[in-house]
Amino acid sequence: MRKQQTVSKIAKLKDNKKKEIEIEVKKAADRVDQEKSRLMDLQKDYKETLCYFNDKNEAGNLDAQNITLYYSFFSRINGKIDEQKKVHSRKKHELDILKNHLIDAHKEKKMFDILNEKEIKKEHKERADSEQKEADFFVLARRQR
Repeated sequence: MRKQQTVSKIAKLKDNKKKEIEIEVKKAADRVDQEKSRLMDLQKDYKETLCYFNDKNEAGNLDAQNITLYYSFFSRINGKIDEQKKVHSRKKHELDILKNHLIDAHKEKKMFDILNEKEIKKEHKERADSEQKEADFFVLARRQR
C-alpha cells in the first residue's frame, strides 16, 4: 500500500512538472512567433524601401546625397535583419530544447503512471489471494467439524 502511494505521489509530481514545461513551451513558442514577426516586418520595410528607391532612381529623381542616405539605410536595415535572424534562430533553438524536455517529462509521467497501475493491480491481486485463502480456510474448518 505504501509503495503504491509513493508511486502515485511521484506520478502527480511528474504530471505537475509536465504541465509547467507545457506552459514554458507555449511561452517560448509565442516568443518565437514574435521574433519571426519582427523579422518579417524588417524584411517588408526593406523590400518596400528598395522598391521605392528603385522607382525614384529609374525616374532620375535622386541626387548623390539621397542615394548615399538610402544606401546607409539599406546597410543598417541589413544589419538589423541579420541580427534579427540570429535572435529568431536562438529563440527557435530554445523552443526545440524545451520541446525535448517536454517529451522527456511526458515519458517520465507515463512511466510512473504505468508503475502506479502495476502496483494497484498487484495490491488487488494480493487482496484477492488473501480473501481466497481466508475463504478456503473457513471451508476447510467447516469440513473438519
